[in-house]
Amino acid sequence: MRTTTCDGHPRAVADLWRNLVARILIAEDDPDLCLLLRLVVSRAGHEVVGVEDGVAALQRIRGGDIDLVVLDNQMPRMTGLEVLGECSDMDAESKPIFLMLTALATRKDIRAAYVAGVDDFLAKPFSREELVDRIQQLLDEAALEGSLAASPGRPLGRGL
Repeated sequence: MRTTTCDGHPRAVADLWRNLVARILIAEDDPDLCLLLRLVVSRAGHEVVGVEDGVAALQRIRGGDIDLVVLDNQMPRMTGLEVLGECSDMDAESKPIFLMLTALATRKDIRAAYVAGVDDFLAKPFSREELVDRIQQLLDEAALEGSLAASPGRPLGRGL
């Protein structure tokens, strides 16, 4: 089994590079904000799809081709929390990363989002830079966890 790529990089590094371009779903019912989010995230180098309600978001997530979901909580037909609840039974391999982006940002709302399974939370209004940074941080963490899981016993902090 080859542990390096054709250009000599360790396989884990190649896997991290492959994860730089993610398939991101924007679930936001405000069409103008959805368009803005799609532009910001696509300019950061990712493939982006937008939907305007929770049912469409859930259908797309269940399709299995989404790496990360930027999820509003207040959407028609199904809220973001309901989408998270429906995704709770997904296996870890096919479940995307969830970033909730919502105006509902009291302590109770934030706690409910984390209990429902969100990976990170960002309150509206937000800065474009913070959104892109949070997305990249979540993707980097997932890629690192994936490479560490693929090679148990590797000492942390060395050889990554």
